[in-house]
Amino acid sequence: MSRSAFDRHYYDANNWKLGFIYFCKADQRIVVPKRLRGLGWTLNFARPLALPFLGVLLAFAFGARELLLALNGSTGLSCAVTLLLILALVALCYQMSIPQPSAAPSDDVR
Repeated sequence: MSRSAFDRHYYDANNWKLGFIYFCKADQRIVVPKRLRGLGWTLNFARPLALPFLGVLLAFAFGARELLLALNGSTGLSCAVTLLLILALVALCYQMSIPQPSAAPSDDVR
């Protein structure tokens, strides 16, 4: 699927339920930019892995919170760990939201 096909699905208002829930079976991405770009990401709930991915993100967040509570003495370390976790999550969502075009068959078949 070409980048323009991803954009066509993304900008189609029929793929946005209630204006903020993205549901498009033709779009292969699990994570997509929010409808108002620059405000973060949302999940493509038409993909089967969207809910397990959400569960992993929540488990990761609560696990990080418990880790920080276990380190209750050092606030500098907890701030550094929190910042690193946020940056890792932003990098992961950004990377997953970039459309990956499928491999087109080559014309050089002999």
